[in-house]
Amino acid sequence: FEDMMMRTPHIAQRLLEMTLDELDAAREWMLVLGRKTAREKIASLLSIIARRDATLNLAGVEGPLEFDLPLTREAMADYLGLTLETVSRQVNALKRDGVIDLVGKRHVIVPDFDRLSEEAGDDSDGGMLS
Repeated sequence: FEDMMMRTPHIAQRLLEMTLDELDAAREWMLVLGRKTAREKIASLLSIIARRDATLNLAGVEGPLEFDLPLTREAMADYLGLTLETVSRQVNALKRDGVIDLVGKRHVIVPDFDRLSEEAGDDSDGGMLS
């Protein structure tokens, strides 16, 4: 493995980038689980999914974003350490407040990503507000 890394430095660079991305995601997730309100946790999860979906589709976060939730509300509750009822209430509140739109139970439209980031407790460039 080390020999291959020496012979192909572009692979070493890409592995480093992937490792740093994973560390950043782990740090972000620790903050989500440890310091945020239920509404912020839901908004953070939706923000993470929206960003990853936009990246996979080579799209930016400008304009409305649309994606299908890969998780049920029950799975979201387990993942975030919340009850199913809390997840449902918070998703409905985000919908009522115009932060997200829902088509069916799993298709999410984010009209304004910056607003979703604010609801998540993040500023527009993804950093944490103090």
